[in-house]
Amino acid sequence: MKTLKYAWRFLIRSKSYTIINVIGLALSLACTIILVRYIHRELQVNTHCTHAERTFIPLREIDGNVFPGSVNKDSGADTVYYAPEAIEKRSYFITLDNDNVTIDEKPYTVQALVTDTAFLHFFHYPLKGKHIEAPEEVLITRQFAKRVFGDKNPIGQTIGYSGGKLLTICGILEEPACKSSLTFDILINLELKTRREWSKMYIEILRFMPGVDVDAINAISHVKRQTEWGYMVSYDFIPVSQLYWNKGLAAMADQPNMWHYSSRSHILVLMGVCLLLLLAGILNFVNIYLVFMLKRSKEYGIKKVFGIRGRALFLQLWTENMLMIVISLLLAWFFIEIFSGYASRLLGSDVPYTAFDWQLSLGVLVLLPLLTTVYPFIKYNYLPPIVSIRSVGSSRHSVATRTVFLFIQYSITLLLIVLSLYFSSHLRFLQNTPPGFKTEGILYANLIPTPKSWGGESEAERKQRWQNTTTIRQKLDECPFIERWFCGDPSQSGILSSGGSTTLINDKDVKLNMMVMYIPADFFKLYELQAVQGTLPGKVEAKDYSENVVVMNEAALKAFGYTKQEEAFVRGEQALWITSSMDGKIVEGGLSLMPVGTVIKDYYTGHLTAGKKPVVYIVTPGYGGAQFQIACKAGKEKELIKYLQDTREEIFHAEEFDYHWLKEDVQALYDDDRRVATVFTLFATISIFVSALGLFGLSLFDIRQRYREIAIRKVNGAQLKNLYSVLFRKYIWVIAGAALLTIPLSYYLIYIYTRDFIVKAPVSIFIYLIAILVVAGISLGTLFWQVNKATRINPATIMKAE
Repeated sequence: MKTLKYAWRFLIRSKSYTIINVIGLALSLACTIILVRYIHRELQVNTHCTHAERTFIPLREIDGNVFPGSVNKDSGADTVYYAPEAIEKRSYFITLDNDNVTIDEKPYTVQALVTDTAFLHFFHYPLKGKHIEAPEEVLITRQFAKRVFGDKNPIGQTIGYSGGKLLTICGILEEPACKSSLTFDILINLELKTRREWSKMYIEILRFMPGVDVDAINAISHVKRQTEWGYMVSYDFIPVSQLYWNKGLAAMADQPNMWHYSSRSHILVLMGVCLLLLLAGILNFVNIYLVFMLKRSKEYGIKKVFGIRGRALFLQLWTENMLMIVISLLLAWFFIEIFSGYASRLLGSDVPYTAFDWQLSLGVLVLLPLLTTVYPFIKYNYLPPIVSIRSVGSSRHSVATRTVFLFIQYSITLLLIVLSLYFSSHLRFLQNTPPGFKTEGILYANLIPTPKSWGGESEAERKQRWQNTTTIRQKLDECPFIERWFCGDPSQSGILSSGGSTTLINDKDVKLNMMVMYIPADFFKLYELQAVQGTLPGKVEAKDYSENVVVMNEAALKAFGYTKQEEAFVRGEQALWITSSMDGKIVEGGLSLMPVGTVIKDYYTGHLTAGKKPVVYIVTPGYGGAQFQIACKAGKEKELIKYLQDTREEIFHAEEFDYHWLKEDVQALYDDDRRVATVFTLFATISIFVSALGLFGLSLFDIRQRYREIAIRKVNGAQLKNLYSVLFRKYIWVIAGAALLTIPLSYYLIYIYTRDFIVKAPVSIFIYLIAILVVAGISLGTLFWQVNKATRINPATIMKAE
């Protein structure tokens, strides 16, 4: 207790240094804790899966297209990759993005997970109510329940579903303890319809028995095999824990409202920022603590003369550090609570309070005081008392130690500023580079509540549906706010669609795996794509469906070795499309060489860093469906949405429909880049502030130590500019040394981060100049006030005091 009182009394006596130390460490801890909590949540994705180490999902690859699937004869597997007894449990499910339900005669767009009763044996969701048992029972999430029913209890309420099905809500699924890569609004029993009625490929989850060698299974399943339908297929069994990080699935971006993915490189960047911030905060803390301990050097020397032991000295130093760290940690959590909303928006994810938070805080309280006490203890415990009594503060060793700490702190700050400037420049480069297609005023709208089960409709319902579809199309033609439109799913025929990967062969027998998109002729005009050779195709008539038109971009033409469109011919290794001829016969199209009718200018099909990819377009008569791609006239976006809402009300008696703008999709491509740039900029600013605080404390001590020197120089005729030169010299050398270290290190880190980018912003010398000027300006500005104050003190007063 006496040690605690003594430590508290000393901290109160040195108010200036204590406040600087506590605020600097609190800011550093707040930023570090925010990032550590977010990183921890990202690394815990899908941990609500029971026996996750034995739970796998098969990824099916067909001609370069990768997607989750199931291993069975119907899905193209011609080999049993594992013995039946190797499976402990299995489940099947399908995901229905933007599905439609009605509640109290009001339509809602939902993300539906259709699965069997075994699914909830794989994933743990807290449940209020009971599990689904009957086919007509359904579970809803707490978020959807709040959206539709508010505070009312929805259990027992009914939901209208396609095919005239009435589903009863039997329970509410709470949020799992961790983040999930698969999110949904409602969970429907797979037994509600037959597999044919669902008309979707099943996805399988497998839990293998303990001891099963999945690597050996993958060695067999990775071998491509030709199915009886003619295409090549292989499988890759990946653990559920790796699903969130799968680059292939992330690139496909299928059903982004339900399936979520992330990048390990993004997490590594945040880890680096976290480590730099923590290191800067600890160095600043130790450095300032050493400064105001130097004022007590004689005290420690006298105590050692009177027999103080190493254990007692360590306890005293640890107590002082513990007190400051406790106050800093409490202040850090106060900052975290105040800015939690901003942090969630910045990182793009809510991080709820969990047991990890108190574990993290406990770890800080246990480890950090020990870490910050070690160096001061070693310094003073093994120092002869006579040296302490003679004042350690002015020794060369003490000055060198503080200078080294300050050098490291400057290096970290400069590194963060350089990286933040580059990532901000890279983000501006990505956003300002034209993608090569029209982005303004392109609307994706789901206007027709298409039933998922065609077989469940009566003849009258089918006729009504076709009448409604025709009316919608007429309304779109009549709309004064629309330039042009076509019907098509944006995930398949949108400008950012990845299409499908198909093997094509040219007339020289060059075989290439190529991205192929099936689109209507209006696709090129709607997105204002330019023809560089040939003319853009006109509308393809339905009767000519067996003879579709082929279009290439410049990259595809070059990939096949052509320079002129007239020379280009391609065909598919397998049928590119299957249709029926006028006499009713089944026709496999695209197996014979087809001339390339048009070559269009390259554009970026996704993130700019991936470059311009070769694409082949099969121009078809168009498709039916519920989704429309619409080019709106400039400045008429609000009027168009109101027109579509009125149309929906007139035809379907419901205004609500799902829509989004292409511009939003393009901006979403760079969410990670925007997040990285913002994180670096924000935390670089905080690092500058912490460094400025530390420099203020150090310079306050250093300059007061040199008051006598300043007085003597002034007596001997030194001018103000001479004093500035003498007092600034050390700090200028430290900044220069930090810059020499930071420039090659930051360049190397930028190179590592961007080495796989085809398109990237250049590294400009100005980012280094700006970083050095910012650090030098703030640092020397901080020093200027104290130096100016010291130089104006009367030398006689200083000489008397000394």
